[in-house]
Amino acid sequence: MRKRRLLTAILCCTLAAAVPAAASETNSAEVTKVEKTDPSSEASSQGDGGNENNTSSTNGTPQSNSTQTNSTQTNPPQTDPPQTNPPQTNPPQTNPPQTNPPQTNPPQTDPPQTDPPQTNLPQTNPPQTSAPETSAPETNAPQTSAPETSAPQTNPPATEAPVTESPETTPQETVPETGSQTETAAEQTESETAGETAAQTESNQTSETTTESESTLESESETESESETESESETDPEEETESESETSEYGSNEELIAHQNIVTPPDISLEYRFTQVEKDYAVVSNPEGCGIYEEKSEDSREVGKLEYYGICYILADGDSDWVYIESGNVRGFVEAENLAAGEVADRIVKIKGEEELPTARLTVARTENGAFDYTHTTVQEVMADKVFAIASRDLQIYEQKKASSRVIGTLSQGGLCYILADSGSDWVYVESGDSRGFVQASSLKTGSAASSVVSDKGENNLSQAVTQVAPEDNKACYYTVTSVKEASQAAKTREALVNYALQFVGNPYVWGGTSLTNGADCSGFVQTLYATFGYSLPRVADAQSVTGMQIPISSAEPGDLIFYAKNGYVYHVSMYIGNGQVIHAAGRSQGIIVSGISGNAVWATRLIQD
Repeated sequence: MRKRRLLTAILCCTLAAAVPAAASETNSAEVTKVEKTDPSSEASSQGDGGNENNTSSTNGTPQSNSTQTNSTQTNPPQTDPPQTNPPQTNPPQTNPPQTNPPQTNPPQTDPPQTDPPQTNLPQTNPPQTSAPETSAPETNAPQTSAPETSAPQTNPPATEAPVTESPETTPQETVPETGSQTETAAEQTESETAGETAAQTESNQTSETTTESESTLESESETESESETESESETDPEEETESESETSEYGSNEELIAHQNIVTPPDISLEYRFTQVEKDYAVVSNPEGCGIYEEKSEDSREVGKLEYYGICYILADGDSDWVYIESGNVRGFVEAENLAAGEVADRIVKIKGEEELPTARLTVARTENGAFDYTHTTVQEVMADKVFAIASRDLQIYEQKKASSRVIGTLSQGGLCYILADSGSDWVYVESGDSRGFVQASSLKTGSAASSVVSDKGENNLSQAVTQVAPEDNKACYYTVTSVKEASQAAKTREALVNYALQFVGNPYVWGGTSLTNGADCSGFVQTLYATFGYSLPRVADAQSVTGMQIPISSAEPGDLIFYAKNGYVYHVSMYIGNGQVIHAAGRSQGIIVSGISGNAVWATRLIQD
């Protein structure tokens, strides 16, 4: 009896353990089946429902088993195990509800079974159609229509049609319509693109044709206008200006001149005396040294030589390729590329010392150097102390230290001169009036005897030499740059004005222009020149011709203006530079040039005076 009870209990325990194991295997098989049907959305939705059902079934099974087990334990008198087995075998019968939960979602499981490919596409398509940029639908569609999906990629605007149509149709309808829609969109896009391209091409061709025709017309009009202008003034600036001028109130040049106030001015001469200027240092930077030339060319004569680290002083043309310098007794032109100037030169002079730097070596006597008086400025002292000398007889002043040389002036007995150099020698260098040259020392009273005469009679009451050779032609004039008389400021301005104007030779003529570099007409050229030195002139030649002192052309000096007239009207102006030469903006074909005075010159004007 005890053995039977024991066997009954063991059998009950075994059946109780077998029921949940069978239920879990059934549930796992069903879950696996559901997962195979839909790996994406259905798995998640069925998984949630399945878990709930499994949880309830799993929880229910142990509860029933535990109840049954307890019942067997509380009812040991029951001896019929088969009677207790049905409830133990019923849990598998209660498991069908565990398989029924998938039946509660037939719409979710049936569509995948009837048309798996279609369910995959709609399930993946909705998020993909909402984000056309990722083109997810197009990656699935290539299996059925690869060429059709490539068309939207090449034509982005065509993809807009499927995007707008997808919400209006069901996802299942979208799949078969994608190909036809894509083809239609592609065809429409191609036709629209072709039409737009043709329209754009026609528009571009039209605009290009218009632009070319406009540019051609502009070019032709500019060419015609230039041709007309040049034909009016190609060769003669006088005719050009005349065609642009107004009609004169006078019928002829003679009548015009008769109505002017032309006077003969006092005689003036070019200033030969020098003016001292501040030092503008330059140091030779070429290890081989450099030459100093008589003109702005290496083909000209070399008048001096500067060695490496040689010092010089820039006097003019500091911004040019060739600069005018002074070093020791040498004056001439040096290529700017051989020099260090500005702050660099200032530092070198400060470190090494001005007196320690070598000066130029003279190769041509300064009396023979044509570049010596290119400017009348110098860094040297120009004012000399007065050393009086009185002529003990009538004497001559010579160009050289010999009586056979040219006489440049004469001094009567009792006349006054000043010894500038070589005092104590047989021949002394003197200045008297505008005569500068050599006199035999034996023909002069010097020292206290000369000072007594000056004191008794007065310096201004003593006669001075009569000049026979003009200073600019006197080779002895610049034996020294010192003088007992200061340079005339007006003469200095004239010289500077002429030298300044000459650097613009070759620049263009521009009617109505006033630029010395970019172009000017005749009156604009002289107006700008004079304005640079502080003198104001009217704009046109006719008005300029009555500004300042009107003087005869024969009395003109460098810096004076010369005017030209035809049929009683002033049409042109130039500036006199000396030796019968003028500088002017002659015309479009010639630009700014130096030439002789033409026959239509009527008078000159003078603005620069002491």
